[in-house]
Amino acid sequence: MKRFLATIASAAMLFAYAGTAGAAAQQKPIQVLLNGEPVQFAVAPAAIEGKTFVEFRSLFVALGYEVAYDAGIKKITATSSGRTIEMTVGADAAFVDGSAVPIDNQLRIEKGRTLVGVRFIATLSGKDVAWDAAAKTVVIVDGGPTAEQEAAVFALLDKMQAAEEAWDYDATIALFSDDSPLREDYSEELAATWDRLRTKTTILEKKIVSYSAEETVLETVEENVKTGGAGFSPDAQVNYVYTLRPAANGEWRIYNLQVVNFVATNVPELFEQAADVPAEEATALRAVLDRQIQALQEENLDDYLATMHLDDAGMKEAASAQIRQLFDTSDSKMTIEKFVVADYYDTNRATILFEAVTEVQVARQTVKVRSVMANDAEKRDGTWLLDPVAISLENEQL
Repeated sequence: MKRFLATIASAAMLFAYAGTAGAAAQQKPIQVLLNGEPVQFAVAPAAIEGKTFVEFRSLFVALGYEVAYDAGIKKITATSSGRTIEMTVGADAAFVDGSAVPIDNQLRIEKGRTLVGVRFIATLSGKDVAWDAAAKTVVIVDGGPTAEQEAAVFALLDKMQAAEEAWDYDATIALFSDDSPLREDYSEELAATWDRLRTKTTILEKKIVSYSAEETVLETVEENVKTGGAGFSPDAQVNYVYTLRPAANGEWRIYNLQVVNFVATNVPELFEQAADVPAEEATALRAVLDRQIQALQEENLDDYLATMHLDDAGMKEAASAQIRQLFDTSDSKMTIEKFVVADYYDTNRATILFEAVTEVQVARQTVKVRSVMANDAEKRDGTWLLDPVAISLENEQL
């Protein structure tokens, strides 16, 4: 109601102050946005002969360049990982990686300041540029790659598939950048399953979401099918987002990888692929799942945490916060309808697969869902413990 009244008041004031508002709009300063963020300049951008000019150093730095300025000959040298731009006041051409580009009076000195045309420099840097007249704003965004640059990005996917086909562990790990936060964990996970699993990946869709010489974001839709081995791996269609960064040799490497959608395509068959596991181990694995479900229904945080392997204090704290929030916001009842040990190896590692119906009461409403979940487990000090993260393979609201 207060918001509605404020809108009426604003409309009434609009007529009384129309003249003042018009004058203010004319005096509104020019702004430059780079990928949605305002660029700060030592002096305000200026409109000269219908073009927007800005102080050169701030623009180049925002675009990722290191800048050198020779005041004696009034020459700018801007260098990034992708290109070098050289410009001299009064010259007819600028040079981009040694190639001449007509400068068309886009570098000038006004009131003792060296200014550059913002569209000219941003375009030379591979950016897309637009002018928002109403907002008096120059909008700069990362431009798309050339056909050659696109091919270099997609070459990573070709290498990934080739490494999988050859089942080459070293070649697979080499696809990750040295500073990738995933490299170590992925290496350990891959080593644990390398001799027990064979898969085939088919790239169904691929597109470059954003591109720059320093970092590229790539989205794919991939089909992954198990082709051999005793290890557990559901066939699936997966949407990935890859964050890529260049290696020292210029080739793209995986810095980060995120799953944004996962759809298992052979769930019924998975329950028919039970592992060869001793009966007492299968019973113990079912027991730890039952203890976790009981703790969930009794909202017993300590008992719930005791069913999982939590390797450090940070992981335990995060898990505690999530489970406590679940307890505080809902009441849950889970019933297991199917259970199978889908993988068992090294006598201390397993994967359980189960179908459950869960009734959740939230805000006096009851929602019933049938889910199929896969959960890894490890045997520690003679006791089976579940991985804190279970994978949802299928969900159906009942």
